[in-house]
Amino acid sequence: MARVDVRPEVLTWAVARSGLSDATLAKRFPKLGQWIERSATPTLRQLERFATATFTSVGYLLLDAPPAESLPIPDFRTVADRQISRPSPHLLDTVYLCQQRQD
Repeated sequence: MARVDVRPEVLTWAVARSGLSDATLAKRFPKLGQWIERSATPTLRQLERFATATFTSVGYLLLDAPPAESLPIPDFRTVADRQISRPSPHLLDTVYLCQQRQD
């Protein structure tokens, strides 16, 4: 089994990006805390399942630092008259898909 060294900041970015609770992900990935502490490393298969669960590309998880994701179009949505600080992975996927179709 191939083990993959993943940076803790990338893992925490993926968790935050997913919008899922820490408890939910801890149930699905009992060693997530150990991966973040770097006392254990995930297998490639575990990393693929984690990527699917957090709506993240496996390639992003292999980066040295989390990527800066920005919405490529103006975002006029607000909650209580405040801007949304981070676009959801579903919104980004939808925008990218629409841009591909337009091209």
